Amino acid sequence: MYKWLFVFLVFTSSISFTTQVNAMQCIDEDREISIRYLGVGALDIHFKGQRILTDPFYSPQSIWKIITFDKYRSNPESINKALGPYQKNVDAVLVGHGHYDHLADLPAIKNFLKDDAIIVGSTTSNNMITPSYDQKNLLSISEKNANQWHYIANGWIRIKAQLSEHAPQFMNYNLAKGEVNKPRKKLPRYIWSWSQGKNLSYIIDFLSEKKSEKVYKRIFMQTSASNFPVGYQPITDNNEVDVMFVAAASFDNVENYPYGLLRNYKPQETFLIHWENFLTPWMDAPSKLGTIDFDKLIKNSNKAHSGAITVPNPHDCIYL
Repeated sequence: MYKWLFVFLVFTSSISFTTQVNAMQCIDEDREISIRYLGVGALDIHFKGQRILTDPFYSPQSIWKIITFDKYRSNPESINKALGPYQKNVDAVLVGHGHYDHLADLPAIKNFLKDDAIIVGSTTSNNMITPSYDQKNLLSISEKNANQWHYIANGWIRIKAQLSEHAPQFMNYNLAKGEVNKPRKKLPRYIWSWSQGKNLSYIIDFLSEKKSEKVYKRIFMQTSASNFPVGYQPITDNNEVDVMFVAAASFDNVENYPYGLLRNYKPQETFLIHWENFLTPWMDAPSKLGTIDFDKLIKNSNKAHSGAITVPNPHDCIYL
């Protein structure tokens, strides 16, 4: 237990700073795509009347809860702060992998999802949430259907997922990296019972016409660092990546990340996400993970590509 305590204290040492909390909704009628960054890997995306969430995790779990293997508990106050007033209007959820800080609040926000909402994730991620969601709502990505287009959000968005990996967190060790190969009858009980499974990167196309190949904007999203070119999806059409959302956490534990992505995609802007100490209430007063060398990350990112590099604060609104 003392070993785990030492590891987590090092992981969460940080430099604190605050951000002003913006309005609960980021919708600009003059802009096609509105995105609200909610911290860690979570985005709240609005496009053509559709609402898409990514990596739903809004409830800080303290170091004490983790080292004592306490039961995972979603925080209704944090969820309301993240998602705003209750509306049953979520059309789809994209999940990067099965760790608790990317998935564990999904059962708690079921009432926000439409009855026909689609949840896209790995086989492991979807097998862990089957006690809360029907199979008809789950699109599981495996080697068989990775790198294929899937239309979601009533045909206004299409996504293509690629199998990726998770950077080691400490001393070349990857925490909770197991897989769940069969649907569970009960949700994972403990924080570290949420198994990583396969990681996914996403290309997200926002379409000018429903169920078409006419791309208005293209986003690349990867919510965990990986050795390049793992997770990279080559562009095979004439639509380049406009914007990237990529995780900052553990970037220095893998090779050529995110620099390989930047050199190949050359996006107009890159948002470095998953930089917060997520063991504290990051939506109120976010602090940086002490393991991230931001000077190195941003300096090398600027060398890789001349596009803008932005570190968004939780609640920031992004318009495309």
